[in-house]
Amino acid sequence: MTNPPQPPHAQIMQMIHGTDIYAGYVATMPEDSSGWNSRHPSFDEAIATVRPGVVIDVGVWKGGSTLYLAELLRRNGVPGTVIAVDTFLGSLEHWDRNSGLFDMIPRRHGLPLLYDQFMSNIVRRGVTRSVVPLPQTSTNAALLLRGLGIVAGLVHIDASHEYDDVMKDSRLYWDILAPGGYLIGDDYHPYWPEVIRAAGDFAREKGVALVAHDPKWIVRKP
Repeated sequence: MTNPPQPPHAQIMQMIHGTDIYAGYVATMPEDSSGWNSRHPSFDEAIATVRPGVVIDVGVWKGGSTLYLAELLRRNGVPGTVIAVDTFLGSLEHWDRNSGLFDMIPRRHGLPLLYDQFMSNIVRRGVTRSVVPLPQTSTNAALLLRGLGIVAGLVHIDASHEYDDVMKDSRLYWDILAPGGYLIGDDYHPYWPEVIRAAGDFAREKGVALVAHDPKWIVRKP
């Protein structure tokens, strides 16, 4: 099934930001795209099958998955755009000083520097013409993109491990997923039981098959 044509990268940048946010930007941090499950075969299959003009990556951390998705678009000869959605503030566990994960985020005067790290990674990898960052909550970003009429052929959801959040994100981004498109979620693993429960409930709600490809869960829109 062929996805509807979508605006080129420069137009999406203008629609979201009103300007080229990379103009004049200088990478200030060394490349560090460390993360989890960023390079997964489910991405390869989805992009080769759908050849999406727009990919939405929800919950990007430092941009590991975003970089890989942009690389796959280029490798498959698809002139597409990855819209990278994140608050760039980290998750609850990165603010809990007792979690052991507090020090994973560099900060300046208390403000996390994840956005600077993400932007530096994108610039250093040379994919500024394939990636548009959207520093917002997953909910606000979905509402904005829907209002702009942007439709995705692939959505990757990795913003939260809580049941209600996963269900909400899945429903919101399903609405802006093209027929035939893939929704791929992360952290389908016993360590995150609420993700497993949400993925199963969402697939049943939509009447679609759920494929588990550790640690991703995958559904396709009819």
